[in-house]
Amino acid sequence: MCVTILLVYDYFPDIPFAKAVPLELLIVVMLGLFMVTVYRNRKKSPDQKMTLQSQVFFLIYIVGLMALLTALGGESQVGIAFDRGIFWAALAIAIMEISFQWRRMKQEGD
Repeated sequence: MCVTILLVYDYFPDIPFAKAVPLELLIVVMLGLFMVTVYRNRKKSPDQKMTLQSQVFFLIYIVGLMALLTALGGESQVGIAFDRGIFWAALAIAIMEISFQWRRMKQEGD
């Protein structure tokens, strides 16, 4: 949810919500939620299949949200956009990591 809010804030900085809630507050809330998640999951050993599914879902979600916000006429203020090389490099790295994990899982299953 925080990622969605931050992307909307980035693509549409002039919406009323952006002026009502300071960016610093959103960042603090996001970091707080991240720390709570890490704290809650510290004793659990992550299931590889669930981790892989989560990574694929998150990647598709972010790219889809970016496409939607771009189609609605938004423009990234910090450069998280389809016309930036850094986006494509990060996407390629994420896809490679997912494929390496999938191969590792497949080999362990055989």
